[in-house]
Amino acid sequence: MPRHVVILAGGSGTRLWPRSREKSPKHLLTFHGRLSLLQSTYERVRRLTENVYVVTERSQVESIREQLPDLPEERFIVEPARRGTASALGLAALAIAERDPDATMLSVHADHYLGHDEEAYLKTLEAEARWAETKRSLMTVGLRPPYASTAFGYIQVGPPLDGDQSPAVYRVVRFVEKPDLKTAEDFLASGSYLWNLGLFSWPVAVLFGEMAKHAPQLYAGLERVKRARRAGRQAEADAAYQALPTEAIDYAVLEPTHNLLVVGATFEWHDLGSWADLHDILQQDEAGNFVEGESVLIDSKNCMIHSPKKLVAAVGLEDMVVIETEDAILICPKARSQDVKLIVDRLKQMGKTEYL
Repeated sequence: MPRHVVILAGGSGTRLWPRSREKSPKHLLTFHGRLSLLQSTYERVRRLTENVYVVTERSQVESIREQLPDLPEERFIVEPARRGTASALGLAALAIAERDPDATMLSVHADHYLGHDEEAYLKTLEAEARWAETKRSLMTVGLRPPYASTAFGYIQVGPPLDGDQSPAVYRVVRFVEKPDLKTAEDFLASGSYLWNLGLFSWPVAVLFGEMAKHAPQLYAGLERVKRARRAGRQAEADAAYQALPTEAIDYAVLEPTHNLLVVGATFEWHDLGSWADLHDILQQDEAGNFVEGESVLIDSKNCMIHSPKKLVAAVGLEDMVVIETEDAILICPKARSQDVKLIVDRLKQMGKTEYL
């Protein structure tokens, strides 16, 4: 059965402002090594199949073309407007089903960071695609949580379905998207929950069936998009897409479905959702500081500092983020780095779009 890999690359990465902007979002930036996050993801998944697609929003197409010059034009799946991952994955499934109604689809995010064990990552994706095909199931990948977090979906699992095979595969007992901190702590203590990594696989027909059952409004809208596309009425298809509800696939389908399996991750993985997350993966000095640019740091530790064009001088700084760009400086405690998106929201309210 042919396999098709979709890279989701439509987000804006607001928590990594001021480096991440609307026209240069997180996945197009280079934080580690010589390739951007998107380029690294593309190079990785093209080892699985030549059928690689990028789903993105209209404003990012040109920037992605520059970064992925080898990607054929027909492999771009362009959202007329952002409508959440449920709609984006539905649009990708439509495009793939037009080529092959029996296809198996894999979906990865453009902005995840892996350690050095790419082979384990690819083996995991192969395993979930194989199980998706044989069990006619929705599949995701889960990681044993190292700490309690409110930023992830939590998957309660039963015993492995395939004995001691690696990677392990489990039936999902319960899926809870982004619980509060007390609930996340309880889940961690129980030892029976995994983080959802957002690495999905399913036969496209199975996805549509689950959407029809659990997200009927979304499914009906996608059917309107499909009919308009088949008739060659692209403007009508775009309008139908823009009318879709804005939902995450996690809430729309994965929480309510009873047809979800999970493969246990055996590789290093990081969601670079904040400056604190990025600090964790970068090489630090003996005081735990990462500094890009010139600095004079006295009695300062565990700081993330990016200032390639200006000297940063600090005394007694601890667990802080300092990010300098041409037009902005961000300063915040590492513990509040998830809240950088609030600055972006405030700038929108103030009409200061030149900083976005």
